Amino acid sequence: MNTLKLQFELDTKSFIEPKLIKKRSGKLLVDIQGRLEVFVNDHRFFLEPSLALLEFGIALKNWRREENFYYYTIEHDEREGPILVFNKIEENYWTIFSIWQLYESKELLALDRIIEAVDLFLIELDSELLKNYGFNIDDFIKSKWIF
Repeated sequence: MNTLKLQFELDTKSFIEPKLIKKRSGKLLVDIQGRLEVFVNDHRFFLEPSLALLEFGIALKNWRREENFYYYTIEHDEREGPILVFNKIEENYWTIFSIWQLYESKELLALDRIIEAVDLFLIELDSELLKNYGFNIDDFIKSKWIF
């Protein structure tokens, strides 16, 4: 079965004001950036060196897995298309698409493979957020952040 991997590296060199972290400011959605790579069957499908990783993580966390996943960032004009899509073709077969994809993937992905990749990504992102900023995705969502 085809595999999916979401790999990231948090940009910890960019300065983020401590008061924004303490208040869980909505500005953190775009301030917490990093490199994101998506691999399909060990082939790099997507590479973005500076993506809003907290915003992306929240979008993945809120995704209802019986529906398609469309990720648009507030940093990019959505009229150009979604940054990343998991598109349901039939019951257990999904495709992947991005306006920034490196090649057109014709691979079909099983939902359980997508869920495994997403869950692992979220666990690793939560760990890095806790280590570097003292909160995880759920903490941020519950904080009722302000801009």
